[in-house]
Amino acid sequence: MVPLRRAGFTLVEVMVVVAIIAIMASLAIWSTAELLPRWRTREAAMLFANNLQECRAAAVQTGKECMVWLIDCDDDVSGASCSDQGGVWYIAVGDKNRDSSTWDYLPYDSEADGTDDDQALGIIDIGDSGGPFYLHEVGLEHWGSSIGGPGSGNADRIIFSPRGFVSNPASDFSTLGYIQVIFHNKIVRDRGGTETYSVSITRSGMTRIDSAYTQEYGGLVSGTAADSSE
Repeated sequence: MVPLRRAGFTLVEVMVVVAIIAIMASLAIWSTAELLPRWRTREAAMLFANNLQECRAAAVQTGKECMVWLIDCDDDVSGASCSDQGGVWYIAVGDKNRDSSTWDYLPYDSEADGTDDDQALGIIDIGDSGGPFYLHEVGLEHWGSSIGGPGSGNADRIIFSPRGFVSNPASDFSTLGYIQVIFHNKIVRDRGGTETYSVSITRSGMTRIDSAYTQEYGGLVSGTAADSSE
């Protein structure tokens, strides 16, 4: 009579399987820990680029100026004085097609009753942990004094005309013809490295996103084409 064989696994086999699962889990956690900060930094750049395009569209649709106003930066990534972590900017439609004196923060709703009742889409704060736009460990670099804005009293503002063009003076644009805003991955920065996503906008209102961690021959190659818009 052939004896019955017991089905199952030996203790060694179980331990090997557990060890393999533990290694795979640790690799997955490490990969996620590396990728999430990078994704959030790119998300901040995409949010800003999309806000620029929303503002441009609002200017064309309303026949009035629209501005993206840089309010605050991250003191952890900027040489300039900043009061908040993350970054803050406003988006608003003006009351004129040129030299606006009052602004309606998005969504544009003041035409109905003359008051700006809703500002939910016009105040962007990526450092507010309780807010809808929060992006953990992402910092907006201070833009310096390079964005003077058109006319007087419009410092730190990118303003679109009703034709969809950027109204800022030539002095606000680099020698390559764009205004640039930069977002930092603060996790990488804390480790002594640099990983940034930059948003560039041309006079025509076209935007592109580039990443500083993938460069070739000194040029940014990872973003959108130079003549494209996000």
